[in-house]
Amino acid sequence: VVGESRRKEEYFCFAEHYCACYSFFYDVINRAEQLCCKHQLAARLAGSLGACIEVKVPDEQLAVLLSEL
Repeated sequence: VVGESRRKEEYFCFAEHYCACYSFFYDVINRAEQLCCKHQLAARLAGSLGACIEVKVPDEQLAVLLSEL
């Protein structure tokens, strides 16, 4: 999932394991005050409702996307 902030920053969100947003790092990882960030919750909800669009990308493109994390 690709998320976007109010400041128009883009980041990757893997619903079950990781989000590149500040809240994930600060509230979930660093302070352990939350189980997930709002982006992970939204991604899980969208998946449960069938509202996700799955896009398949070649390995080369995935490598580029992951290198930008």
